[in-house]
Amino acid sequence: MKVKDRLSLQFTFMFAVLLLMVLTGIYLFVEHNRVKDFFTKLDDRAVTVAQFYLAEDNLSKESFKTVLKKFPQSLSNETIRIYDDHFKPQFIREGTVRWDLNTLKDVVSQKQVHLSQDNQQVTGIYYADNSGNFIIMVSAIDVNGYHDMHDLGLIMFFFFLASLIITYFMGSVFSRIALLPIVRITNDLKRIRASSLDLRLPVAQKKTDEIDGLSLTINQLLEHLEQSFESQKSFIANASHELRTPITTILGEAEIALMQNREGEVYRSVLTNIIKETDRLSYIINSLMELIQTNVENSDFQNIRMDELLWEIKDDLSDRATRSRINLTFNLPNDPSKVTLQGNRALLFIGISNIIKNALKFSDNKDVDCEIFCDATGINILIRDKGIGIDQKDLTKIFQPFYRSANALYYPGYGIGLSLTNNIIRLHNGKIEIKSTLNKGSEFHVTFPNYN
Repeated sequence: MKVKDRLSLQFTFMFAVLLLMVLTGIYLFVEHNRVKDFFTKLDDRAVTVAQFYLAEDNLSKESFKTVLKKFPQSLSNETIRIYDDHFKPQFIREGTVRWDLNTLKDVVSQKQVHLSQDNQQVTGIYYADNSGNFIIMVSAIDVNGYHDMHDLGLIMFFFFLASLIITYFMGSVFSRIALLPIVRITNDLKRIRASSLDLRLPVAQKKTDEIDGLSLTINQLLEHLEQSFESQKSFIANASHELRTPITTILGEAEIALMQNREGEVYRSVLTNIIKETDRLSYIINSLMELIQTNVENSDFQNIRMDELLWEIKDDLSDRATRSRINLTFNLPNDPSKVTLQGNRALLFIGISNIIKNALKFSDNKDVDCEIFCDATGINILIRDKGIGIDQKDLTKIFQPFYRSANALYYPGYGIGLSLTNNIIRLHNGKIEIKSTLNKGSEFHVTFPNYN
């Protein structure tokens, strides 16, 4: 069953229960008033009967004329009985309709009694007269009332059915409208293939409802998928090319050395070159493996204080290059959760330290400024250097594996560090923005969303 139909049925069922309770309450309220009104009529009828038979000498002529007019206006299936203090029938013979002694005693003790027997209603009053005290019993059937209640029941039944049908169709319309954003998300996802993982679902800036949350979660999943695909493509595209060069050099050196006997100094030179190329090969392999291993699962994530992580990076890099100085600036709120990130500590250490190491390297170990602060976007890290800078045409390419700017070729490296860093930042749903001017320096702005 489709979700739309299930929602319509659930909505209809809830409305049916509510409407049934309301209609039942109305019906019982009307029935209560019907019984109450008919007992009032029976009470009036009992008084009229008493006055007709017993109070002629107590009433004025005009009042008795009124009684004479009202007396013939009997109720449906009316039965009248009059008893004296000794429970003996008076004026009217009992016939087949007789009242038991206990009921008559209740009338005497309570002065007025209301009873219901089958479909009949009965009233009994204790009437005091100058000629004695009497018990007046009047029973009748509320034919008109039963007829009206029957009609009311039919009206309510058909109204109930009609309301359910209307509610079902209205529920279908509203469920279709409610599910329209999900249908749009489904249609948008159908357009996304392995070759177009860069596409994203639209998300409102304010993220006001659950649909925006769902779109954001799907976008994060697509980001991880795109990252994984790009890592695999980068590995396949670049590994063979980058690995071929040192392997070719190693084989060439070894073959030349074996072609004929040579002096010891030549062998030492050959072995030195082989070791150098082997180190280069080892570095490339390790870097490529790190590039692939950035696609870790969230089960490896933990709470990380980013300010503490920056201190660790500063201590580590300061030990390695004592001539450099990393200036840390903290503009953080009092709430530690605002600067706490769910992530992989080892990978974040590598990613951020790569940026700072590049800043130190390409600025010839000049001071590097690093600032961390929090705002509405999340946790922000700014890394500024006064180095060689990056050409504007290279800004969109520097995150590609093994890509190096023209002005960076004179510095050691293989162009893997920033690609690895970009993968790590994206793995943590962050982003990197770069501002740079040639020969003046660069600014890397890393932003991590904070969901705490």
